[in-house]
Amino acid sequence: MKRRMFFLAVLLLIMLAGAAAADEPHTIVLSCGGGGYVGWQQATASEPELFPETQAKTADGSLLTLEEIRSLPGFQLQGAALRFSVKEIQGTDLCYSLVCGKSRSAMLPVQTGYNLWDVTEPVSAWMEDPSQPLRLVPMFRLADYGMRVTGNTVFLQLTFSTAEKQPLFPADRVQENPLYENSLYMLDEGNPFLARYDDTADSLLTVSLPLGVPYYYAGGTEEKFLRRFYPSVNTDYYRPGHMYLCGLDCVGMTRLIYEKCGLTAHPSISDLLHRGAGSAALKAIDPGQWFMLLQPGDLIAVKHGTFHILMYLGTMRQFGWTEKTAGEAAELLDAPLAIHCGGNPFYYERYQTYIREMGYRNTLPPDGGVTVAVIRQTAEGAPNSTTAAWGKTYGWYRVDNYPLLVFPLDDCTEIAWYGPEK
Repeated sequence: MKRRMFFLAVLLLIMLAGAAAADEPHTIVLSCGGGGYVGWQQATASEPELFPETQAKTADGSLLTLEEIRSLPGFQLQGAALRFSVKEIQGTDLCYSLVCGKSRSAMLPVQTGYNLWDVTEPVSAWMEDPSQPLRLVPMFRLADYGMRVTGNTVFLQLTFSTAEKQPLFPADRVQENPLYENSLYMLDEGNPFLARYDDTADSLLTVSLPLGVPYYYAGGTEEKFLRRFYPSVNTDYYRPGHMYLCGLDCVGMTRLIYEKCGLTAHPSISDLLHRGAGSAALKAIDPGQWFMLLQPGDLIAVKHGTFHILMYLGTMRQFGWTEKTAGEAAELLDAPLAIHCGGNPFYYERYQTYIREMGYRNTLPPDGGVTVAVIRQTAEGAPNSTTAAWGKTYGWYRVDNYPLLVFPLDDCTEIAWYGPEK
């Protein structure tokens, strides 16, 4: 009996050791180079092959070849995304597929500007047999039909897991980046995402406003932050005859970030939703898997009664949280985080106190501001909830003793993705 108990104890220790050795997801981004015309022109097919980089650099600077990565213990490709920029389209309703041997991605439409595809199936076949080329193939054989891909804009993003701990890759953790520097500084002082960014990216950000940049419909400029105005437009956001503190609205925030980063201003939300680029890839999977498709700086436009836009930041895991440190948000480690200027009941409370301390009269607090939220299909199941002064209930998780609000998709009737054009 004692011997049996001994062997059971040893077996338990082995199982626990195996669980402890389980690895986190890893992400690598491979340049595929190339560019040029892809399609059917003058009765001649053009199906160019993609040539992804054959090795990836780890965070400590060492190199691993794709063959070495594929040979890691328990290697499993979790997802693959293809992104590329199209500068010219010839024809209408263009549809393409990424093909490897007999495996192909879903038939997907293309748009001018950046495109985002889920190409897990053909890339999985390619990883098994890299001698088979990856080809962009037009789906309709029509004369003068095709797209011109901008040179050096084709990238393949691979997310994989292994059975044992592996070195980190640069995309596994938040890196110093102008997109972070020019967005996170608009959060409130003491926000844990600022502290995590400073620690992970070895940075030192200073916030713009101690209480965070408030929401102000139709937006303002940084020079006008916290000045009081009577709203210049009639909207349900405001009560007539009252003043409000100037800040930004959702588009004002994302366009300010892009401007500071030297990026091309993004189209209007209605135009993004009309084009719908990348929306098929996002709609096809649960938001918990979006991290396999997205990169920091990507925009998510939605319609949920009103238009709204958010900028993707990464995941809690990429900000350095673990199963042990995330507390009640441990289930959210790989859920998408986005920064946006939108509803937040905690802004109302903190600025209500500020208005009182400043002695302002006839001034009402904002109903939100620049916030990091976790995108989920629904807020149901969130361990905490708060009902705002305007009647809306928000679900949230406690992270480092700070509320992380849920941005739910279940009331969104439209959704689109946008990749920044450099």
